[in-house]
Amino acid sequence: MRGHQVELWTGERRIRMGVDAAGRWVAPESTMPRYDVGSGLALGGLVDAHAHLTAAAITDMTDEPRRTGAVARITKHVADQLGAGVLLTLDKGTMDPATVEVTLGIGEADRPEVQLAGRFLAVPEGYYADLAIELDPSCLDEAIASYGPAAAQWVKLIGDWPRRGAGAVPNFDEAALRRGVEAAHRSGRRVAIHTAAPETPGMAVRAGVDSIEHGLFMTEDDVAELGARNGAWVPTILAMEALSEAMRPGSTGAALVAEGLANLRRLLPGAMEAGVVVMAGTDLALAYEDLAREGMALFEYGLSEDDAVTALTEGPRRFLGAGSFLAGNCADFVLVAYRTLAALAEPRLVVRCGNVVVDRR
Repeated sequence: MRGHQVELWTGERRIRMGVDAAGRWVAPESTMPRYDVGSGLALGGLVDAHAHLTAAAITDMTDEPRRTGAVARITKHVADQLGAGVLLTLDKGTMDPATVEVTLGIGEADRPEVQLAGRFLAVPEGYYADLAIELDPSCLDEAIASYGPAAAQWVKLIGDWPRRGAGAVPNFDEAALRRGVEAAHRSGRRVAIHTAAPETPGMAVRAGVDSIEHGLFMTEDDVAELGARNGAWVPTILAMEALSEAMRPGSTGAALVAEGLANLRRLLPGAMEAGVVVMAGTDLALAYEDLAREGMALFEYGLSEDDAVTALTEGPRRFLGAGSFLAGNCADFVLVAYRTLAALAEPRLVVRCGNVVVDRR
């Protein structure tokens, strides 16, 4: 497709764009031959807003022998995502900041556009052993101010973690979270936070965290406040359902997750109307090529189908500053038959940086 011009229907208007030799959108020139994409709706691509590209399962990060395979896994996972039409990925944390550079070192056309967090930040006994940087909660802002590597655009906090006999316990108080968020924003980074304890989402929202991960215990006030500043919420429904199924039936933990999922069903339908940017993520519960299944879960939990499609596509693209069909950007799009979840699960055409990745026309 490079060196050609294409005509696309975006659902709102018909546009004509050129693709230069480097695979970027440019103004079309009359001398450019036309590439016929056929009929269908062109979208900027799916967005995986909660991935961990180094792993297919948490044991790939927690077990030392498995960590050595991270480079091969990253290469496979980004290829799997491209094949499914995922053209933008937000990696929400790693066990080794070197993997940020590994991911960015893959050729731009051979992976989705990526935004990445570096190593997880937690407190002693506040996450899997040796997986996070463990710090004194009072020093969170200092740790974020010196957070590396420089290419990391996000900071990932582990907001709470289970303690024996106490359930999920917050790792940071609200004041520490607020100082941490301010430090991250001063450095031009955004903050995402893992939240499982009932108290954590509210503290995180009030502290100004940019993206709430899981957030089963958000409240109506949290949704309203997060929506007022167009903050993001990534419920990772299928990951939370998998967690519930892995717990001992009748246990306190299983009951807590079930309560949280019921709360999610109550709050999710009104979240986007309140201004919240709802996003979808695989979070080790799904194969990297199966992101569209999370969109179906969002639909089943109360979003309209159109809003679920938005949560998979243009909603997170706008939030992440990755506009579609803009001159100078990589020539990326997926072509689908209709604006439906079923169509998104099997796009007719996937194009990344002007290269045809999948062609089912």
